[in-house]
Amino acid sequence: MDGLGTRDFAQQQPVVVASRRDGARAKRLAWYLGRLRAMGPGEILHRVGEAARRRAWMRRPAAWDALPPGDPAPLPDLPELRRALAASAVLPGVARSLDEIRAGRFHYFGRDWPEPGFAEPGAGAAFWFHDPVCGGRWPGPEVGAFRVDVRSTVEAPDGTGRPGDVKYVWEPARLQMLHPLAAAWAAEDAAAGESARAILASFIAENPPYGGVHWFSGIEMALRLVGLALVAASAGPEGLPPGERAAFRRLVAAHARAIAAFPSLHSSANNHRIAEGLGLLVAGLLLAGADREAAAYEAAGRGILETEAERQIFPDGVGAEQSLTYQAWTMEMLGLGAVLARAAGRPLAASVTARLALGAGFLRAMLDAGGRCPAIGDDDEGRILSDGLGPEPRYVASVTAAIAGLVGRPDLAPPARDPHLRDAIFGAPAAARPVEPGLRVFRTGGYTVCHAQVRGRAAHLVFDHGPIGYLGLAAHGHADALAVWLSIDGNPVLIDAGTYLYHAGGRRRVAMRESLAHNTLSVMGASHSVASAGFHWASRADARLVSEAGGAEWSMTGAHEGYRRRFGVAHRRRVAKAGDGFRIGDALDGAGQPLSVEIRFLIHPDLAVAEHEGGVSVRDASGLLCHFAPPSGFGTRLVSADRAGPEPEAVHAPRFGHLAAAHSLIFAGTLGAEEALTRIEIGARS
Repeated sequence: MDGLGTRDFAQQQPVVVASRRDGARAKRLAWYLGRLRAMGPGEILHRVGEAARRRAWMRRPAAWDALPPGDPAPLPDLPELRRALAASAVLPGVARSLDEIRAGRFHYFGRDWPEPGFAEPGAGAAFWFHDPVCGGRWPGPEVGAFRVDVRSTVEAPDGTGRPGDVKYVWEPARLQMLHPLAAAWAAEDAAAGESARAILASFIAENPPYGGVHWFSGIEMALRLVGLALVAASAGPEGLPPGERAAFRRLVAAHARAIAAFPSLHSSANNHRIAEGLGLLVAGLLLAGADREAAAYEAAGRGILETEAERQIFPDGVGAEQSLTYQAWTMEMLGLGAVLARAAGRPLAASVTARLALGAGFLRAMLDAGGRCPAIGDDDEGRILSDGLGPEPRYVASVTAAIAGLVGRPDLAPPARDPHLRDAIFGAPAAARPVEPGLRVFRTGGYTVCHAQVRGRAAHLVFDHGPIGYLGLAAHGHADALAVWLSIDGNPVLIDAGTYLYHAGGRRRVAMRESLAHNTLSVMGASHSVASAGFHWASRADARLVSEAGGAEWSMTGAHEGYRRRFGVAHRRRVAKAGDGFRIGDALDGAGQPLSVEIRFLIHPDLAVAEHEGGVSVRDASGLLCHFAPPSGFGTRLVSADRAGPEPEAVHAPRFGHLAAAHSLIFAGTLGAEEALTRIEIGARS
């Protein structure tokens, strides 16, 4: 962890074993209580049955010999995928990753992993189970998968011996280092093929089914299957020796059986369900003709993808989970499923590509002139296809381009993106398409998006007037009802707090999900939605659009009831375009008397901020980007990221597992039913 995530732990006192266990039990109990709040009777019965099935599975020995042997026959031929991978071998990201892999250097979320020594028998265990936070080891096959505690984790070493966030250990085991190797192998790089075979052999040797942390999650298994499909495509039908083909198929079948046995249903049927559908489809294609369950796996995967595409992408194109990167992630899964099914001669239903086209239209609207989007909702940097070991800052733009290619809509190409191997796999259009000025309103998903030229600058404003998230859990949504995000000339100005960590984030994770960390209004210092844990809500406020007026000087008004029970009021916010910028009008409907409120804004730390003429100016190297003027009678409090101490008031997560200080602007005053107007004036380009 960098910056704020780094502390001096040498001075901490040891924690006794009893306290350690009590803390872990308390954390698990809190998690289960939070889940119960989101469950109905049907789901509770499902969970009881699932727990019984898990106990039965854990009675099996964690050993490959406990499963039927794999078929050594030639693998399916995937020529289209092989050609696309070969075309990607020249990409800078692939070349950079190959250099790192060959040197034994692996980095995930800004952390270093030990040199794996994949070719040496037994040496891979130190890699596959390594915890970069505590320096210890996650459970391997000596512990049944469902007995691994993936939730009682810590943010950073604290003397308890508990591991760091489970995402750290899961990330390398997604086997996405195989993706650049497969690209090089498809381009006839024999050394890359040898590396891919060594990695697979090491994973198989150290991870027999169904023991250890890597057999806990269906979504992780599904992502591994994607890597296996790329290896199969690159190797060709007989590129692996018969013994390795048998082991390969047994690995695929072991994954498919577990995914099919433990589906994500009810409140868990979000992106996890789509991942399971893709995993089963891939498994069915890879096992075709060699496993009697292959057709059933393919049919099940196909059915899930076709059903969930219409559930998880709304008719206006907005992703149901209210997270832009999770929407891109689910669309990449759906799109890859469509690519593979089409190549097999059995395309997915046309409804899938129709929803993907709508989703790409929405994501394109959310991109600014530089091809970046606001960090709305969770972002754990998950990718389906990967050409490297590092972050991908324009991931949403890349997926938008990929879907534009898949559905044959070059008009959906983003304004800018980074080259990626998914371009060739999806047939993404080469040409960029600049954003068009105008207003887009996505009424079902709940966003208004404006692209405008103001005083010579490209302004991109997003206003959230939709639901907090998907299903009863709303796991990846944030308390950002009626929030705004602003980008000027491709520079993020008003930003989101971001994600930070998942299970290990603790109170920080909860705080970064609530409304005080977003560009919206708080009544009496309270959040309009209350997070009870990292993925649960004790209460939630879904916003709605209540009125709209179009035209050059448009106006959109949304409202939510998140403060009704505690303070007897509803928050109403009007966002409007004005000649020199934007206006934000806030009011509390139903207020018998004015209440203390704060109108909060989180500003990107790379920009310069200063109090000026009763408000706050924001600048970059080009000059004044914008000026915020408070409502009449409101005070201004600005906390610069440059003046932040060890525990700054405002933070954001520029990537998973990392924290940085941000500028915090707060307009404080009292508010009733009469509108208080905040003015955002765009600076003229000199």
